[in-house]
Order: sequence, then C-alpha cells, then structure tokens
Amino acid sequence: MSISFSDTTDLRARRLIAQLLSPSAARPPLDSLAETATWLTAVQAQNAAAGREALALRTGADSLSPADLSAAGVVRSWSQRGTHHYLPARDVRWITLLCSPRVQRASAKRRGLLGLTDADVDLGRTALLAALADGNSLTRTQCYGVFRDAGVDPDGGRGPHMLRHFGGEGDVIQGVPAGREETFVLHDAAVSDPVDLTGEDALGALATRYFRSRGPATVKDFAWWTGLTVTDAKKGTALAVAAGAVIEASAADGRTMYLGDWQADVTAAERTDAVSPEQADIPLPAFDEYLMAYTDRSDIITPVVTAEVGPTKNGLVHPSVLRAGVVTARR
Repeated sequence: MSISFSDTTDLRARRLIAQLLSPSAARPPLDSLAETATWLTAVQAQNAAAGREALALRTGADSLSPADLSAAGVVRSWSQRGTHHYLPARDVRWITLLCSPRVQRASAKRRGLLGLTDADVDLGRTALLAALADGNSLTRTQCYGVFRDAGVDPDGGRGPHMLRHFGGEGDVIQGVPAGREETFVLHDAAVSDPVDLTGEDALGALATRYFRSRGPATVKDFAWWTGLTVTDAKKGTALAVAAGAVIEASAADGRTMYLGDWQADVTAAERTDAVSPEQADIPLPAFDEYLMAYTDRSDIITPVVTAEVGPTKNGLVHPSVLRAGVVTARR
C-alpha cells in the first residue's frame, strides 16, 4: 500500500494527527497517560518540566507531576542521542541498548578531556551499582558522593559524564525527583516486566513505533531521532514495512516518506480540520517532539522562525506557537 501527499499542508495535517495534536477516528484510541506514552515511545525531556508539558498537551491534562508519571510507569532516562527522554519503563532498556552504542563510544573518547580513565569509570560504576542495590534511590548529589568515596572526583563534569554513561548502559534510570533534585535507581529494581527485544526485532519494533506516531517522516528523520546509523535506520524501516504496520508515501517534492498503516483511513475532513486556520493556536513546550522528531524541519518552520525558536547553536529549543501545523513564533 502507498499513498501520496498533494502538498505540504497534507503532510502537516497527518503529523499533527499522528503526534496526538489533532483528533482522528482512524488512530487507535488512547485512554490513559501510560497508553499515550507507549504510543509516543520517547518524548524528549532534556528539560524535565517541558517533557511533562508535552505529555500533558497530548493527554488533555492541565499539567502532570513527576508522581503522575511514576504512577503511569513513565520514567526519565538517556534512551537515545545521549539525551533525556520520558518513556515507558518497560521500554527503557531495549531502546537504550539499541540506540546508545554510538553515543557510548563517543562518550568514552571524551574521558581524557575530563581527566577520567576507564579505570575511574569502572570504579564509579561498581560503587554506584552497589549503593543502589536493594532498591535504594540516590539523589544526584548523593551519587557524586559515592563516586568521591570510591576515589573518583565527580567535579569538572566527571560526575555528569559517568551518570549519563551508566544510563546508556541500561542499568541506571531516574526515579521520582526528591524536591528539585533528580534521583537515580537501578533499572532492575524499578522495572518488573521489561520488554525484551534485540537485533532485528528491536530495529523493526522501534521503526514501527516511530513512523506510526511521527509519520510522515523519512528514513533520515528516523535515524536522527534514534541516533542510529542510516544503514540501520533503513533496515528497521524495511522491516516495519514488511510487517505491514508502516506504509510508504510519496511527497509532492519527490521524497519517499513513511507513516503508520492506520493513516490510510484518516479522512480528508479530518486532515482539513487539523490545519484549519480556525483552530486555536497550540502552545508547544520547549524541545517538543513536533520539532525534535525530525532532522528536516523545513516542512513546519521557516529559517526566520528557527532563529527565534531554535535549535540554537547551544542546542536550546524554546517554547513556541503552533498554528495550522506551522511553528510561527517563540512564546
């Protein structure tokens, strides 16, 4: 099965619907925060409050607290690109192990600049895993104390480096914050029923989840979002298409794109409503997936507005205003 987009407006409408920013009877019903998080798979949470706002926007809630996310089985971890995301606890390990190898290798190469050796990192890991045993939860400050007691100075960026690296190994995730401070727990203590996917099964599953919740999108968009190589992104996309959950689409400019099979049933009226100028503006939080899920953002934001909203040279993405599928301004 294949479909075509008559213009960019149609592409925007379909992305709004896929990203839960506009309704459609074709999309599977999502009745809870847990189901919404599973549909989205991973929501960027470099800014934790903005990540919660993004989930609230898509569930219809006024706001969501860290406790709300914890009750729904949603956790914060470094699942891809070495960046914090909110995702279902059951999915943390398999997605992290699939997406993190390139980030982990780059991380290891930077240790010398921080004054860290591989032996230091091994000491820090052993000490932290022991301190978190038996279901213990430690704040970031306490984790740094563990490193210091083990003989590894956490100052000068060494503490953040080690915590992020251990998160990329799949053993450590974040718990419920203690006031304003992050906490860390062992994955195995916090997640009782993890999804177990590896190899091609994992590649195909992640591609399916991405294109069903972010499509229409390209293979390069998928590679960017996950941090996978383009080769692996192509393989995952082919597996998702072969399974029938994802279909190919042709954009008006000739690009080959992919989206969920359910989108074949999205009506013309639903697409028209999604991008109608009569619809109220949507306030997007910082680092929202409507921007961050794609490497090519030219369909939804102009260079002039990008200079306002980001990503900036420092990687910041500011809260913005979404009108008829186009990001129009910083808010």
